[in-house]
Parts: sequence; structure tokens; C-alpha cells
Amino acid sequence: MANGSGGGPEGGFGGFGGFGGFGGFGGFGGFGGFGGFGGFGGFGGFAGPESPLNTEALLTARDGIVGAPLDLDPNIVQGCCEDTANLKRLSPEVRSSIFMFELGTRVTFSAKCGETATACLWRVDTKAGHPPKVQTKPLVEMTAPTIEQFKDQMAYLSGYADLRQDRAAEILAQLPTPVPFLASIVFMDPARTPFTIELLNAALRFANYNHMRIKYTLAAKRPIEFSPQVQPMIPTPTHGSLPSGHATESFITARLLWKLLRASGTPQYQQDGVWGEMMMRLASRIAVNRTVAGVHFPVDSVAGSLLGLTLAEFIYEYCDPTAQFRTSASFDGTRFDAADDFDWHQLYDAPDDLQAKKSGPSNKPWATTKRSKSKHPSQSAPLEWLWEKAVAEWRDLPCA
Repeated sequence: MANGSGGGPEGGFGGFGGFGGFGGFGGFGGFGGFGGFGGFGGFGGFAGPESPLNTEALLTARDGIVGAPLDLDPNIVQGCCEDTANLKRLSPEVRSSIFMFELGTRVTFSAKCGETATACLWRVDTKAGHPPKVQTKPLVEMTAPTIEQFKDQMAYLSGYADLRQDRAAEILAQLPTPVPFLASIVFMDPARTPFTIELLNAALRFANYNHMRIKYTLAAKRPIEFSPQVQPMIPTPTHGSLPSGHATESFITARLLWKLLRASGTPQYQQDGVWGEMMMRLASRIAVNRTVAGVHFPVDSVAGSLLGLTLAEFIYEYCDPTAQFRTSASFDGTRFDAADDFDWHQLYDAPDDLQAKKSGPSNKPWATTKRSKSKHPSQSAPLEWLWEKAVAEWRDLPCA
């Protein structure tokens, strides 16, 4: 997503349009927001749907064939209310709005402003009724580090800058979305796994929706505001530094994809967590590359990865009707040791797909995660429909 004043994109999702420029992933470009039909795809030479030439042609064609008014068939029936069978007839663009509503309306937000700000995401639980009954429960709480801690982390900016030449191509290719890189680990392709890509697209939109609101509250300064020697290799986005949007988005997609593989039951994906481990390594590298580029502190990636991992679990709770647990997490940046670098292993165990209960010193952890059994499982019929379609794409096909 481009920042508001011409700076470089930060964790953009853009309907995966960025896949087009990814060399061998050129075919993904046509998937960008499903490209307004991409020139109508199979309609050959027929220009885009908003072409004046097409409009004129359709007008004259109708005039030539329409004939006298017809009587309407009395047997036309009403469409089915709240029926997921309708979803398969909707365009992916329309479905994406429905999925975003299903996720976006299930969170709300509050803020506390003190010496360092705290942003809180709350889970919104509803019970059926008109109007529905609503209650909130904690989802993510995030407190910014102090200015002194950010100053101490500046040493990492200087050290990581030495890697810019080696990682420049990666950093630029990772600006729009992590999905092409995940597709180098698992076999994703718009023709093969369209529903998986839709699910990841929904997750990226939801991640952006939340991390941007948290960034606004915490208002953490970027490295370029601390020293004229940072000189980032890409434009610095205008929004706040913590949490890192790229860390949030790379970890939310990596964990959701790992959950899909596990849910498929396909034998190779059950192998000692190696697929999940590899995707988490990739998510971590994408996050660290933002520090290499000069636009993020390591602590930004710590906060972003925790947010992404937790939001992935939140989405899963609404996608899989068998999910029985709810996860909430907190990050207290004032407790984080500014001398430490980012290490995702402190937050998450890939083989078991579990977040750490505590991260940091046992007597003063800087991150905590709570996992509790739910009395009332979360439900969203549209998200359950999408989940099952996506899981099916990773199951082995039966032999004839």
C-alpha cells in the first residue's frame, strides 16, 4: 500500500497486482484484483468493459435483435437469504468485501495515551438477535517503547545497512506482498489455488486495517527521524514505525498458510513442522529486510510479528468451525531489552503451531499470550466456506 504522500509502499495488498512484476510470476499480474476482467480474459479481442467502443457495439447489437417486449415468466423465484451457495457466483472482488466485513466488524479499538501510548484491539462477540447483543474481550494490547529504547536500537540500523547491496533485489521485490515468496516454498498459483490466494488476500487487508490503526495511536518515529546517517534505500512511509506492517503481513500469511497445510491432512505437510518452519524463516527475513532498508527498528518487527501471529489465529477461529480455543496477546515495549535483536522463535513454535505464553525474562516478560477454551465457538459462514475451499486445494487428489 502506498503511503499517503508519494513514499514507498508498506505492506501493500493491492489484490496481488504486484505479482505481475515478479519475473517468473508474471501470470499473477492478471490476478491483480482480478483486473476488472483483465480485458474480459477469454473474450479475446473484446476491449475492457468500460470501453466506449464496446458500449456503442452493445447498443447497436441490442437495437438489432431485441424485438417486441416479452411477458415475464411468473415462475421466477427469489434468491436464497444468507446462503453460502451464492458465494461461488460472486466475483472475487465482491467476495473480498464480504470477507472483510466478516472480519472487520468483529474487532473494535481503544487507546491510552501516557508517557508511551498503548493501543488495544478488542474482539467483538455477538449473539443472534435484532439488534444483536454485543460484548468485547481483549485481542491484542500493544505499548510502545520509550524514545531512549529506540535510540539504543539505532546501532542495529548502522550494522544492518552493510547488507543493503546484497539484499536490494529482495527488499524491492518484497515491497508489495509476501505471497510470491511464500509461493516459492509451497505450490501456489492462481489456476491451482485461487481460494488460498483469496484467503491470504483477505488476511492482508485485515492486517492492514488493524496495524495502520495501531500505528496511528502509537505514533512511533521512524529511524530517519533519529539520525541523518540512516539514509534509507527506499522511501520511508509516512505512517508510524511500530508495529512493522511488513512483519505483521508476512507472519499473518505464513501462519494461515501453515494452518491450511496442516488442516489438509496431506502426508508431506505433517512432517515435523518443516514447512511451517521454512515459512516462518521467510516471514522473519522479510521483516528483517525492513531494518536492512533503513525504515524499521528490530523492535518494530517483534511487535509486528506478534500482531500477525495473533491475527492469523483470530481469523482461523472464524474460518474453522472445529476451532475450540481463543488467543489474545500483549506486547509491552517498555520491557523489551533494546540491546536485543528480533528473533521470532521467542514468540512462536512452528511444529506445534503455538505462540509462546511468555517472551522475555520470566519475571518481566515483554510479550504474553493467553489461550483459552471458548464456550461459544466463533462462527462466520462466509469465512467457513472460503476456508474449506482453500483447504481442499492442498489435499491430494484421489486416483481414478
